[in-house]
Amino acid sequence: MVTAMKVNYAGTVSISTCDWIGKAAVTIFFRGCPLRCPYCQNHPYLEGPGLVELDFVKEQIKTSKPFVSAVVFSGGEPLMQDAVVPLAEFAKNLGLAVGIHTNGCYPERAAELVERKLVDKFFIDVKAPLDDPELYGKVTGWKAYNGESSTVKKTPEEITSAIAKTIETADASGLELELRTTAISGFIGNEKEISLIAAWISEHIKNREVTYVLQQGIPEHSLQEDLRKNRVLEREELLELGKIAKGFLENVRIRTKEEGEEII
Repeated sequence: MVTAMKVNYAGTVSISTCDWIGKAAVTIFFRGCPLRCPYCQNHPYLEGPGLVELDFVKEQIKTSKPFVSAVVFSGGEPLMQDAVVPLAEFAKNLGLAVGIHTNGCYPERAAELVERKLVDKFFIDVKAPLDDPELYGKVTGWKAYNGESSTVKKTPEEITSAIAKTIETADASGLELELRTTAISGFIGNEKEISLIAAWISEHIKNREVTYVLQQGIPEHSLQEDLRKNRVLEREELLELGKIAKGFLENVRIRTKEEGEEII
Protein backbone atom coordinates (compact mmCIF):
# COMPACT_ATOMS: atom_id res chain seq x y z
CA MET A 1 0.00 0.00 0.00
CA VAL A 2 1.43 3.37 -1.03
CA THR A 3 1.22 6.09 1.61
CA ALA A 4 0.12 9.46 0.25
CA MET A 5 2.77 12.14 0.55
CA LYS A 6 2.11 14.74 3.24
CA VAL A 7 3.39 18.27 3.69
CA ASN A 8 4.63 19.50 7.06
CA TYR A 9 2.93 22.83 6.48
CA ALA A 10 3.19 26.09 8.43
CA GLY A 11 1.20 28.58 6.39
CA THR A 12 0.72 30.63 3.24
CA VAL A 13 1.11 34.29 2.34
CA SER A 14 -1.25 34.56 -0.61
CA ILE A 15 0.46 37.59 -2.19
CA SER A 16 3.94 38.70 -1.13
CA THR A 17 6.13 41.37 -2.70
CA CYS A 18 9.02 41.01 -0.24
CA ASP A 19 9.96 37.32 -0.56
CA TRP A 20 11.16 37.73 -4.16
CA ILE A 21 11.94 41.38 -4.81
CA GLY A 22 10.52 42.39 -8.18
CA LYS A 23 7.84 39.68 -8.28
CA ALA A 24 4.45 39.11 -6.71
CA ALA A 25 4.60 35.63 -5.22
CA VAL A 26 2.57 33.21 -3.19
CA THR A 27 4.81 32.06 -0.33
CA ILE A 28 4.44 28.61 1.19
CA PHE A 29 6.04 28.08 4.60
CA PHE A 30 7.14 24.59 5.63
CA ARG A 31 7.67 23.36 9.17
CA GLY A 32 10.91 21.81 10.35
CA CYS A 33 14.56 22.81 10.12
CA PRO A 34 17.84 21.01 10.90
CA LEU A 35 19.31 24.18 12.46
CA ARG A 36 18.45 26.22 15.55
CA CYS A 37 19.82 29.67 14.79
CA PRO A 38 19.53 31.71 18.00
CA TYR A 39 18.21 34.76 16.11
CA CYS A 40 15.62 32.83 14.05
CA GLN A 41 12.45 34.85 13.45
CA ASN A 42 10.36 31.86 12.33
CA HIS A 43 11.08 29.63 15.33
CA PRO A 44 7.38 28.71 15.77
CA TYR A 45 7.86 26.73 12.51
CA LEU A 46 10.90 24.79 13.71
CA GLU A 47 9.15 21.94 15.49
CA GLY A 48 5.84 20.20 15.73
CA PRO A 49 3.77 18.57 13.02
CA GLY A 50 1.39 20.42 10.76
CA LEU A 51 0.75 17.62 8.30
CA VAL A 52 -1.65 18.33 5.46
CA GLU A 53 -2.42 16.67 2.14
CA LEU A 54 -0.36 17.66 -0.89
CA ASP A 55 -3.55 18.74 -2.64
CA PHE A 56 -4.29 21.23 0.13
CA VAL A 57 -1.06 23.11 -0.57
CA LYS A 58 -1.57 22.85 -4.32
CA GLU A 59 -4.93 24.54 -3.84
CA GLN A 60 -3.24 27.38 -1.93
CA ILE A 61 -0.95 27.93 -4.92
CA LYS A 62 -3.76 27.61 -7.46
CA THR A 63 -5.94 30.14 -5.61
CA SER A 64 -3.18 32.77 -5.79
CA LYS A 65 -2.29 32.00 -9.42
CA PRO A 66 -4.37 34.85 -10.99
CA PHE A 67 -2.54 37.44 -8.86
CA VAL A 68 1.09 36.28 -8.82
CA SER A 69 3.88 35.28 -11.19
CA ALA A 70 5.86 33.11 -8.78
CA VAL A 71 5.77 30.76 -5.83
CA VAL A 72 8.36 30.90 -3.06
CA PHE A 73 8.98 27.92 -0.80
CA SER A 74 10.28 29.02 2.58
CA GLY A 75 10.17 27.90 6.18
CA GLY A 76 11.54 26.38 8.23
CA GLU A 77 13.59 24.61 5.62
CA PRO A 78 11.69 23.58 2.48
CA LEU A 79 14.40 21.34 1.05
CA MET A 80 14.22 18.91 3.96
CA GLN A 81 10.79 17.77 2.71
CA ASP A 82 10.15 15.41 -0.20
CA ALA A 83 6.95 17.32 -0.95
CA VAL A 84 8.83 20.35 -2.27
CA VAL A 85 9.55 18.48 -5.54
CA PRO A 86 5.96 17.71 -6.61
CA LEU A 87 4.84 21.14 -5.40
CA ALA A 88 7.53 22.83 -7.50
CA GLU A 89 6.46 20.71 -10.48
CA PHE A 90 2.83 21.72 -9.92
CA ALA A 91 3.78 25.40 -9.78
CA LYS A 92 5.87 25.17 -12.95
CA ASN A 93 2.98 23.47 -14.76
CA LEU A 94 0.82 26.45 -13.79
CA GLY A 95 3.37 28.74 -15.44
CA LEU A 96 4.77 30.13 -12.20
CA ALA A 97 8.42 30.81 -11.50
CA VAL A 98 9.76 28.91 -8.46
CA GLY A 99 12.00 30.40 -5.79
CA ILE A 100 13.59 28.47 -2.92
CA HIS A 101 14.61 30.03 0.40
CA THR A 102 17.13 27.62 1.91
CA ASN A 103 19.82 27.33 4.55
CA GLY A 104 21.79 25.21 2.08
CA CYS A 105 21.94 22.01 4.14
CA TYR A 106 20.37 19.81 1.44
CA PRO A 107 22.56 19.97 -1.67
CA GLU A 108 21.16 16.73 -3.12
CA ARG A 109 17.61 18.10 -3.21
CA ALA A 110 18.82 21.39 -4.64
CA ALA A 111 20.57 19.42 -7.38
CA GLU A 112 17.41 17.41 -8.08
CA LEU A 113 15.36 20.58 -8.55
CA VAL A 114 18.00 22.00 -10.89
CA GLU A 115 18.26 18.79 -12.90
CA ARG A 116 14.49 18.58 -13.32
CA LYS A 117 14.24 22.31 -14.18
CA LEU A 118 11.86 22.93 -11.28
CA VAL A 119 13.52 26.01 -9.82
CA ASP A 120 14.23 29.49 -11.18
CA LYS A 121 16.00 31.19 -8.30
CA PHE A 122 17.78 30.17 -5.10
CA PHE A 123 17.93 32.40 -2.05
CA ILE A 124 20.67 30.87 0.15
CA ASP A 125 21.62 31.98 3.64
CA VAL A 126 25.32 32.47 4.34
CA LYS A 127 25.02 32.95 8.07
CA ALA A 128 28.74 33.30 8.85
CA PRO A 129 32.09 32.77 7.09
CA LEU A 130 31.93 29.31 5.53
CA ASP A 131 35.60 28.67 6.20
CA ASP A 132 35.00 29.05 9.95
CA PRO A 133 32.94 25.99 11.00
CA GLU A 134 33.26 26.83 14.69
CA LEU A 135 31.64 30.23 14.22
CA TYR A 136 29.05 28.73 11.88
CA GLY A 137 28.21 26.21 14.58
CA LYS A 138 27.60 29.03 17.05
CA VAL A 139 25.44 31.01 14.63
CA THR A 140 23.33 27.96 13.70
CA GLY A 141 22.77 26.89 17.31
CA TRP A 142 24.93 23.79 17.18
CA LYS A 143 26.64 24.44 20.51
CA ALA A 144 23.36 24.94 22.33
CA TYR A 145 21.50 22.06 20.65
CA ASN A 146 24.05 19.31 20.08
CA GLY A 147 22.90 16.85 22.73
CA GLU A 148 21.77 13.29 22.01
CA SER A 149 18.15 14.41 21.49
CA SER A 150 19.19 17.26 19.23
CA THR A 151 17.64 17.93 15.84
CA VAL A 152 20.98 19.46 14.82
CA LYS A 153 22.47 16.19 13.66
CA LYS A 154 25.26 17.46 11.42
CA THR A 155 28.57 18.74 12.77
CA PRO A 156 29.56 22.34 11.93
CA GLU A 157 32.04 20.96 9.40
CA GLU A 158 29.28 18.93 7.73
CA ILE A 159 26.95 21.94 7.75
CA THR A 160 29.44 24.27 6.08
CA SER A 161 30.44 21.59 3.55
CA ALA A 162 26.78 21.02 2.59
CA ILE A 163 26.13 24.75 2.20
CA ALA A 164 29.20 25.22 0.03
CA LYS A 165 28.00 22.33 -2.16
CA THR A 166 24.51 23.84 -2.48
CA ILE A 167 26.01 27.18 -3.47
CA GLU A 168 28.26 25.46 -6.00
CA THR A 169 25.23 23.67 -7.50
CA ALA A 170 23.19 26.87 -7.69
CA ASP A 171 26.13 28.78 -9.17
CA ALA A 172 26.82 26.17 -11.83
CA SER A 173 23.14 26.04 -12.82
CA GLY A 174 23.19 29.52 -14.32
CA LEU A 175 19.97 30.36 -12.48
CA GLU A 176 19.39 33.55 -10.52
CA LEU A 177 21.15 33.39 -7.17
CA GLU A 178 20.85 35.54 -4.08
CA LEU A 179 23.10 34.97 -1.08
CA ARG A 180 22.19 36.76 2.12
CA THR A 181 23.49 37.35 5.61
CA THR A 182 21.42 38.54 8.55
CA ALA A 183 23.39 40.92 10.75
CA ILE A 184 22.59 40.87 14.47
CA SER A 185 24.34 43.41 16.68
CA GLY A 186 26.69 41.78 19.18
CA PHE A 187 26.20 38.32 17.67
CA ILE A 188 27.07 38.06 13.96
CA GLY A 189 27.83 40.46 11.14
CA ASN A 190 30.65 42.73 12.30
CA GLU A 191 33.06 44.30 9.80
CA LYS A 192 35.56 41.43 9.92
CA GLU A 193 32.91 38.74 9.52
CA ILE A 194 31.22 40.47 6.58
CA SER A 195 34.61 40.95 4.95
CA LEU A 196 35.36 37.22 5.31
CA ILE A 197 31.94 36.19 3.96
CA ALA A 198 32.20 38.52 0.95
CA ALA A 199 35.75 37.35 0.24
CA TRP A 200 34.64 33.70 0.32
CA ILE A 201 31.79 34.41 -2.10
CA SER A 202 34.10 36.31 -4.44
CA GLU A 203 36.58 33.46 -4.44
CA HIS A 204 34.09 30.61 -4.92
CA ILE A 205 31.32 32.03 -7.14
CA LYS A 206 31.80 32.06 -10.90
CA ASN A 207 28.62 33.97 -11.67
CA ARG A 208 29.61 37.61 -11.16
CA GLU A 209 25.91 38.57 -11.34
CA VAL A 210 25.28 36.97 -7.94
CA THR A 211 23.42 39.24 -5.55
CA TYR A 212 24.66 39.54 -1.96
CA VAL A 213 22.20 41.00 0.53
CA LEU A 214 22.84 42.18 4.08
CA GLN A 215 19.65 41.94 6.07
CA GLN A 216 18.85 43.97 9.18
CA GLY A 217 18.11 41.40 11.87
CA ILE A 218 15.32 42.12 14.37
CA PRO A 219 16.54 40.56 17.65
CA GLU A 220 13.32 41.11 19.61
CA HIS A 221 11.70 38.07 17.91
CA SER A 222 14.70 35.74 18.34
CA LEU A 223 14.50 32.10 19.36
CA GLN A 224 17.17 32.70 22.01
CA GLU A 225 15.73 34.93 24.72
CA ASP A 226 18.99 36.65 25.69
CA LEU A 227 19.29 38.05 22.16
CA ARG A 228 15.91 39.76 22.28
CA LYS A 229 17.28 42.82 24.07
CA ASN A 230 20.07 43.40 21.55
CA ARG A 231 19.62 46.64 19.63
CA VAL A 232 18.76 46.68 15.95
CA LEU A 233 21.60 47.80 13.70
CA GLU A 234 20.95 51.24 12.26
CA ARG A 235 20.57 51.64 8.51
CA GLU A 236 23.81 53.65 8.42
CA GLU A 237 25.68 50.78 10.10
CA LEU A 238 24.33 48.28 7.59
CA LEU A 239 25.27 50.67 4.80
CA GLU A 240 28.88 50.69 6.01
CA LEU A 241 28.88 46.88 6.11
CA GLY A 242 27.49 46.89 2.58
CA LYS A 243 30.37 49.09 1.44
CA ILE A 244 32.83 46.57 2.89
CA ALA A 245 31.14 43.75 0.93
CA LYS A 246 31.18 45.95 -2.16
CA GLY A 247 34.97 45.83 -2.04
CA PHE A 248 34.70 42.15 -3.01
CA LEU A 249 31.43 41.84 -4.93
CA GLU A 250 29.71 43.74 -7.73
CA ASN A 251 26.06 43.38 -6.72
CA VAL A 252 25.52 44.24 -3.04
CA ARG A 253 22.29 45.34 -1.38
CA ILE A 254 21.02 46.05 2.11
CA ARG A 255 17.52 45.51 3.51
CA THR A 256 16.25 47.59 6.41
CA LYS A 257 12.91 48.48 7.99
CA GLU A 258 13.66 52.12 7.30
CA GLU A 259 14.29 52.05 3.55
CA GLY A 260 13.53 48.54 2.32
CA GLU A 261 16.02 47.23 -0.24
CA GLU A 262 18.82 49.51 -1.40
CA ILE A 263 21.55 48.90 -3.96
CA ILE A 264 25.04 49.75 -2.73
